[in-house]
Amino acid sequence: MTKRSERVIDYSVYLNATDYLGTATATLPEITYLVDTVKGGGIAGEMAAPSPGHTGAMSLALKWRTIEKAAAALLAPKVHTLDLRASIQTFDTATSEYREVPFKVTVRARPLGLTLGNLDTAAVMDTTNNFSVNYLKVSLDGIEVLEIDKYNYIHKVNDVDYLATTKANLGL
Repeated sequence: MTKRSERVIDYSVYLNATDYLGTATATLPEITYLVDTVKGGGIAGEMAAPSPGHTGAMSLALKWRTIEKAAAALLAPKVHTLDLRASIQTFDTATSEYREVPFKVTVRARPLGLTLGNLDTAAVMDTTNNFSVNYLKVSLDGIEVLEIDKYNYIHKVNDVDYLATTKANLGL
């Protein structure tokens, strides 16, 4: 493969897909499977066994340079739909050309809190919103690569839903 990813050129944050909120430093959700230790007859020791499709708590943090109206509005105790849209710079080693690839993360998230930050002369405040995420969709170069919807039993990786059988078995 001749395409090499290099960096995020820039990104922005949107509410409800249309309302531009600005640019904040974002700490995106970490996805970890729920795990149980399996041991017993037929197993030489212990091993961690993940439960496909069942993930631990996911969170999102948005850090603003200063206090923003958006930061205060996102503290409203309701589910917010947020889009983080980025342009990723890639380099084609065969043609020696740059290319930009769209990257989009959509979350439905509940506010956990707001840190107002610091007041200091000629310095950023680092105001931070923290959220609990129950829905996550990731698209790269126009292709959906990941979708997790905890309430609707969806766990898609590259368009394969690893909770489809579980959902059918539960009659959902």
